[in-house]
Amino acid sequence: MATLKDIIKLEYIKCSQDPIHFMKKYCLIQHPQRGKIPFLLFPFQETTLEDFNDHRYNIVLKSRQTGISTLVAGFALWKMLFNEDFNVLIIATKQEVAKNLVTKVRTMNQYLPSWLKQTTDEDNKLSLRYSNGSQIKATSSGGDAGRSESLSLLVFDEAAFIQNIEDIWVSSQSTLSTGGNAIVLSTPNGVGNWFHKTWTNAGQGPDENGFNTIRLHWSVHPERDQTWRDEQEIKLGAKGASQECDCLWGASTVNVFDSLTGKNIDIKLEDLYQKL
Repeated sequence: MATLKDIIKLEYIKCSQDPIHFMKKYCLIQHPQRGKIPFLLFPFQETTLEDFNDHRYNIVLKSRQTGISTLVAGFALWKMLFNEDFNVLIIATKQEVAKNLVTKVRTMNQYLPSWLKQTTDEDNKLSLRYSNGSQIKATSSGGDAGRSESLSLLVFDEAAFIQNIEDIWVSSQSTLSTGGNAIVLSTPNGVGNWFHKTWTNAGQGPDENGFNTIRLHWSVHPERDQTWRDEQEIKLGAKGASQECDCLWGASTVNVFDSLTGKNIDIKLEDLYQKL
């Protein structure tokens, strides 16, 4: 008959091998309406997590309120717990934004069972460091962000809004050269910026940049329906909703010539997306 020690050992091994099992069973998150709840991943979040684990560089074009920042936090925590010297850096437009993701990690870490926890050497609003050498830190996009010690995982949060992100990305390559990973996530913010160009060039023949693309349209979320989408358009306007919800880069409509009527008509890009 298996002892409690044997059961815990097997469960620890399972958690170390399966981030989905680890998060769904042992991670608590802070929900804005429901308070602290288990992190019961939706199918699209599980698929995204598998991509994080399978690909070195991931770029996520996401709708608002899909829980992807929380997913990144859980992934970072999992890597830190079960690897020595796993170094995570979160970069955002403002330190306060980057700090929010670290707070998610600290919340999950706080409520882990004792047999899963690592000894903590440092725990504050901007960082969490374990005695096994793993750590996560938050910083703004200013100064020499990304130039510090070798990174295991670099995360750009709301990358389309970081003005000097191209310079940061170039400078970070020396710190990622030993095999570090990167997760770049954002809602769209117009065209021509580094996020848009990186997404567009991913997988494009000779311009291949090594990024795996993940597109999370609002409809992937099982708790969203057309009523929710219509409410977002009222709140954000047509252009805002097309970017924040539909993962479109700019205009919400396109003007085309209708050969049947001989007239130009406006077609919602959202309608075209749904037909793809």
